[in-house]
Amino acid sequence: MKVAVLLASLAACAVHALAGEATSDVAAADRLLQLGCLDVTKFPYAADPTGRADSTQAVQRAVNDARNRGLVCFFPEGTYLISDTISCEQQVSKLDRPRHVDGGTQHYWPVHRPIVLMGSTRGKRPVLKLAAKARGFDDPARPKIAVWIWAQTWFDAPGKEEPVWGKEQANISFNHFFRGIDIDVRGHAGAIGIRHSGSQGSTMHDVTVYADGAYAGLNCCPGQGGGTHNVEVIGGQYGIVIEPDSRFPLLNACVFRGQTKAAIRYARGGSQVPTLLVGCRLEPAGDTAVDLATERGYAGISMVDCVISLPPGGTIVRTKKTENVFLENAFVRGADCVHSGGPKVPTPGRWTHIDRYSTHTAQGTNLINGVTSTGQIVKWTPAEAEPDNEAIRSRHYTSGPSFEDADAVNVREFGAQGDGVTDDTAAFAKAVAAHDKIFVPPGDYRLSGTLRLRPHTHLFGLNRTFTSLGAGRRRSPGGEPGPSPEADAFALETVDDAQAAPGLSFLSVQGRVDWRSGRGTWMLTRAAFRISGNGGGRFYGVMAMGRPLILSGIRHPTAWYALNVERVTVNPQSEFKDCQRVRVYYFKVEAGTIQRPNAGDGNTPGRISDSQDVRVYCMYGNVRQLGERPMLEVADSDRVLVSQLKAFFPGDFPHLVETRGQKTCTVPSAKTVALFTRGPEE
Repeated sequence: MKVAVLLASLAACAVHALAGEATSDVAAADRLLQLGCLDVTKFPYAADPTGRADSTQAVQRAVNDARNRGLVCFFPEGTYLISDTISCEQQVSKLDRPRHVDGGTQHYWPVHRPIVLMGSTRGKRPVLKLAAKARGFDDPARPKIAVWIWAQTWFDAPGKEEPVWGKEQANISFNHFFRGIDIDVRGHAGAIGIRHSGSQGSTMHDVTVYADGAYAGLNCCPGQGGGTHNVEVIGGQYGIVIEPDSRFPLLNACVFRGQTKAAIRYARGGSQVPTLLVGCRLEPAGDTAVDLATERGYAGISMVDCVISLPPGGTIVRTKKTENVFLENAFVRGADCVHSGGPKVPTPGRWTHIDRYSTHTAQGTNLINGVTSTGQIVKWTPAEAEPDNEAIRSRHYTSGPSFEDADAVNVREFGAQGDGVTDDTAAFAKAVAAHDKIFVPPGDYRLSGTLRLRPHTHLFGLNRTFTSLGAGRRRSPGGEPGPSPEADAFALETVDDAQAAPGLSFLSVQGRVDWRSGRGTWMLTRAAFRISGNGGGRFYGVMAMGRPLILSGIRHPTAWYALNVERVTVNPQSEFKDCQRVRVYYFKVEAGTIQRPNAGDGNTPGRISDSQDVRVYCMYGNVRQLGERPMLEVADSDRVLVSQLKAFFPGDFPHLVETRGQKTCTVPSAKTVALFTRGPEE
């Protein structure tokens, strides 16, 4: 009887915690809940980590509750058997009065609650495994998804004051994470591991999908303001099937191997934007790496720092006609040609180094050192040695810290409260002085003055919408944290050292960040920042929405992944000025799209001025009403490269304008900029 009473008491505590009624008993009983994580194995879910019992309903209920309570849906180590789609839905709610946005009417509006599924980093990654008897997953003509992260559309259905229920709208799917969980759909001919068409702030990383005998590992993937990082797909007909719902898809440090048809396939009308692969390895069992031959039209494909290994006689990009294809610093073996009907690879039986390869559709053009041209650009030589996959991958991605790491500490252990009232400055300073990995649980941490990080300090949270650091906090209409009037009262500062490697991950900083370290990492953190001194490193998922991004004086290698700039009322919206050694891997932009008079956002989205050694791979977006202002301006700069630049719709504005002294070269928006270069070849 005493045991029964104790279990009932613990159950009551858990229910109170989910209802937001935190108690000291709950805090003692469930450390994970304290940290912002809802454990799927705990009451009332009781998902089975042994893989024996079906956990579909338990996992689905936990996903929904975690979303509704502002928690992470957390999976401890183990195998979780599922027999139906786990639907991770961003919901909508009824408006008091209708709105008119993006050319449509909405009687419902998105409920912006982040959906975060995360696996434990202790031991092996947790696995969501499709049960052998799962129904509906065995017809490749009608593929079915095991895990679906999606946003319910807000647009009214024709003749109704409500949307089409169950219809996805990818461009409003914000801030959703899928991290550190593997998926096993082996043996189901119509199964897809995961579909995650996330928009701004959404990401998928540290995932393996086992897909032998299945249709595909992935269907679409996150891009702008987030990205897809360190995802591996083993087997399947296809590694990833990309559709127009893929929002500026960036695949970074990903691996596709063993696919029977192609590592990558475009479907359902192709894609309105190109896909960019960076630091990836493609090793399908079939003879095609990328299949562009199943639909009528495509935006294109770019591969930078990639390794491609095919069976003898293979083709890197299968096409029915000339498409937009770009490769740089790629290593290939086994391919006869880059694309169907293209020039033959000189040494298909050995590794070939493709320094640069560019071709384009009839709508494309090149601008090479001020001269407009069309046609292919080919530079390749036999590789001196087999490529080092790990070295290539590590240039673009390394996994970040976890709150479960033995050497990580919780800032609350040093007295931080995160209640939006208490001054937590002293607690953060103590934590920084004592440790390098500092976990910041969900909360509103009020800080003042300047917090100085040490050379290897890494502050990290669970999701930037959960955790705010700084002097104040407010919410923008889209649900994103924004700067408060008191934001200038707090500054976060890194050391001025080219070798220092600090980190900021999954945080919202309500203040200013002075970034002066040369080898650090910035992962999906939102803040007003400047780079100065020895500043550099890798920046993932940076968004400048409504405020300009102006960077000057960069001298150390700096890379931007899934950069997103839009709706800024200053011209230019962003600029690299007097910078060197800069790389941008996907640059998504919007300009001239705010639907109100005199909005003032018809500004040049990007400008490169007085700079050297700058490369922008894929610049796409919704750009309108710029007048004579270009989508991208390059002024008095050398050793600049831009590939695959295009606005969704042509207009009177130029796609690209280059000025050198008094001389100007222009590419109109009627032409895709397949390749722009300026300066001598390296």
